[in-house]
Amino acid sequence: MIAGSLQRLTGKWWTFLLRGALALALGLLAFVAPGPTAGALIFLLAAYFVLSGALSLYAGISFTGTGHWWALVLMGILQIALGLIMVVIPLAGALSLAYLCAVWAIATGSMEISSGIALRGHAAGEIWSIVLGILTLVFGFFVIVEPGLGILTLVFTVGIYALLASGALFALAFRLRRAGAELGKLGAAPAGGRQSSAG
Repeated sequence: MIAGSLQRLTGKWWTFLLRGALALALGLLAFVAPGPTAGALIFLLAAYFVLSGALSLYAGISFTGTGHWWALVLMGILQIALGLIMVVIPLAGALSLAYLCAVWAIATGSMEISSGIALRGHAAGEIWSIVLGILTLVFGFFVIVEPGLGILTLVFTVGIYALLASGALFALAFRLRRAGAELGKLGAAPAGGRQSSAG
């Protein structure tokens, strides 16, 4: 039962890799072109939240029965909803955008930490889920403590968070990939032993 759940988890390592790539692209864009990014921040964040949310939702559904799989599902739904809200109400302003990001960050960070703790002892790389959750929480609380952030400052804040989060997501993705390869070798070993015995 546990082995099967872990195989499903490690088999979806690429969803974390794609989320990391999206975060990296957002972070680089924030620093390479802060002016244009500021003007299109709402739509860029909306696109990021919808795509990242879809990946989280897909991964969560795939992990059904594995630890806190529901946390990924909730994160996905929350991200997609936030992205759609940003598209529907694009002129909400920097303050409203900041608070929306803060609410998302605090809720998502809490669930990421919870998922990482739940995976301890069952899957390798859980530390990176906890690190990602802590980074997300810090980002959320920072935005709440500094509600008067200008749009350009918010761009750089989002950029810093996105770059750090991409590193954690990449580390988690490759750790899960290695864990999956190790599980595959363990599964192949008994099969080889049985064939040798039969011969």
